[in-house]
Amino acid sequence: MNRRDFTVMLADQILFMAPLLEPLGMAPQIDWVMRSLYDQQQMYLKGLSKCDGITKVSGHQTGKAGDILVIGRNTAGNLVIIDPMKVCPEVWKQCRQHWVEIGGEPMIEWDQFHHECK
Repeated sequence: MNRRDFTVMLADQILFMAPLLEPLGMAPQIDWVMRSLYDQQQMYLKGLSKCDGITKVSGHQTGKAGDILVIGRNTAGNLVIIDPMKVCPEVWKQCRQHWVEIGGEPMIEWDQFHHECK
């Protein structure tokens, strides 16, 4: 699997997610794909990643991981990141299952938006 193959996988996932989320007033949004060593170390130091970027390299550093957020509107009408595990758990389960079916890794419980290939 190379970076371009992963990009096609991400596009497939977005195209699968969009029609499931749209009727709920939500949409998928790719957030962070490639990370530099510096960015990865900052994420690690802030406790936002279990990969330090050196001894444990993140898929974000190799172009084989990306975060797909779910965006929707709050009660004030502002766009916000939605927690799909709380708002639409069955839809999110379908989305995550599709990712595994096309060759992705299962969801990490503490990082639901992370999508990584094998």
